[in-house]
Amino acid sequence: MSKNFLIAAYKKLQARLGRYRLSRAEEDALNDAFCRLWASDYHLAGEAEGERLLYQSMRRRQISLWRSRQRHPHTSLKDEQIAEPPPETETDEIYQQIWEVIQAQLTPLQQDILKRHDINDETYSGIAEELGMQEAAVRMQLSRARKKIREYYKRLKG
Repeated sequence: MSKNFLIAAYKKLQARLGRYRLSRAEEDALNDAFCRLWASDYHLAGEAEGERLLYQSMRRRQISLWRSRQRHPHTSLKDEQIAEPPPETETDEIYQQIWEVIQAQLTPLQQDILKRHDINDETYSGIAEELGMQEAAVRMQLSRARKKIREYYKRLKG
């Protein structure tokens, strides 16, 4: 059975890579590769072929993630405190206006998710678990919040 070869290869590769203490992204890449191969109609000839395909898929996924991080670097704001900026300069006035939009236009839920994700650098799954929501719902609320802020900012600049 092709699926049995894939399961055996997945467990073997997971055990071998587990010695290196994989990051969450690397584990996700391995799981993603397994799921894609599981859903495909590809018929494996043996466990070695399954392991090779999983490893190649995982490596490609990691390269893709690395390229994405190079194009769009992420800076953590985990230790930053949210403070109202002093309205002394033009930039500070814009920040003050956007801060007011966040407080006035966003729902309390959207404000909470925005602060948790963008300021406290929490993951979508962590936020969803704490709020008792689906991860997709958290993403949707954050997307809507950012859209409101962007629309206001465009009107402000336009």
